[in-house]
Amino acid sequence: MGQDVLDYFLASLGALFRNRRIYPPGAKQVLHSAMQASQKLGEWGRSVRITFLGNDTIVADRRIETIPLSFRALFESLQQLGFESVQIDGEASDNDLMAWIEKVVSKDRAPYQGSKITAGSLKLERRVEPQSVLIRAVTGYLGFLTETQEVLSDLESRKSEGLVRAREVVCAIVARLSLGRELFEPIREMKNFDDYTFTHALNVCVLSSALARGLRLSDEMVNAIAMAALCHDLGKKEVPKEILNHKGSLEPHEWHLMERHPSIGARLLLDIPGVESSYPLLPVVAHQHHMGADHSGYPKVQDHLPQHRQHFASLLVAVADVYDALRTVRPYRPALTVAKAATILIRDALSGKLYKEYVSSFLLLLNVMAAGRRVVLSDGSCGMIVETQTGKPLCPMVGDEYGRIRDLSEPSSPTIWELNEDSTDDLHEMSL
Repeated sequence: MGQDVLDYFLASLGALFRNRRIYPPGAKQVLHSAMQASQKLGEWGRSVRITFLGNDTIVADRRIETIPLSFRALFESLQQLGFESVQIDGEASDNDLMAWIEKVVSKDRAPYQGSKITAGSLKLERRVEPQSVLIRAVTGYLGFLTETQEVLSDLESRKSEGLVRAREVVCAIVARLSLGRELFEPIREMKNFDDYTFTHALNVCVLSSALARGLRLSDEMVNAIAMAALCHDLGKKEVPKEILNHKGSLEPHEWHLMERHPSIGARLLLDIPGVESSYPLLPVVAHQHHMGADHSGYPKVQDHLPQHRQHFASLLVAVADVYDALRTVRPYRPALTVAKAATILIRDALSGKLYKEYVSSFLLLLNVMAAGRRVVLSDGSCGMIVETQTGKPLCPMVGDEYGRIRDLSEPSSPTIWELNEDSTDDLHEMSL
């Protein structure tokens, strides 16, 4: 019954659009259609969201395969105007509906912001008038967090609708990356949420998107990697919480359960209709993100598959995954500082555990290897970075304690062993 009411509302909205294109404002046909649409919306009793993502049309989380003739003209006009999302409040009146339809008929491409209806680019959070950039960022972050919880819950239940909602989250995150550090501040500030799984998934999605953009990958690939990053840890739903939150070292049987989560996540994703055909990268990254660039991680590659190669997206997401895990409060340790987390990334890159080129690009995003940073080298000497060489952020020019300038890119040179703490870390993190 409820779905029928929604369909009747959309049909009435389509009729309002058709009649307004034929008759002038205030004509009885227009007024009658607006009244009918408002009544059906009232019967529906809640907000209606219409989203256009590529070839997909989603209404109230339902993907519409074939758009009915009754409102096809309206939807086609919205897409032609470049609208990605329309949010209609459940209490919108006939006047609210007529005011918005008037804009659509006029073919005005500018975003529409009414008291009950918002239309334009894809946004997940409500519009607010914050008092500061940080408040605006936190509000947006919490909006993404709520969406992430719902998305992962749908995917854990193997609901294909979760894929559509995941695309919405990813599109909005990628769109907001152009706003710079605004979205990234809360990733540093909000490290003690009770449900680590959701915040970690969101953080890794944001960080992976930023790294993919920094590598100048195509928009399509950035979105695909962001989707995969959002879903990379789905297999942890099968790991008992007491293991995930265990303080101290895990017992062998507990570690065995933990090591199974990449394979479980890949199988779970493959069981979701549409993943294998439309989102093949999701199970690949879920399965490979803990393998390690040198195959030192898990799951282990079978001996008879010596030529097994990991997808570059898995290697990329692994960098963001490790960094966020290090920067987040866990039951068994406090959050590491930016410098300590970056130090571990450097060591893992130099040892081959993480892919060196992606760690290098990530460190550029973090801006932790800038001139003036004090470092400890692998030969025990101390120094200060005087210049970061283009294309070689892991091998800067370092002025040592004896007044020498050392080029760490030379074969006989030591490597960076540790980054010293710096009071400007909080200012530099994620200055995109």
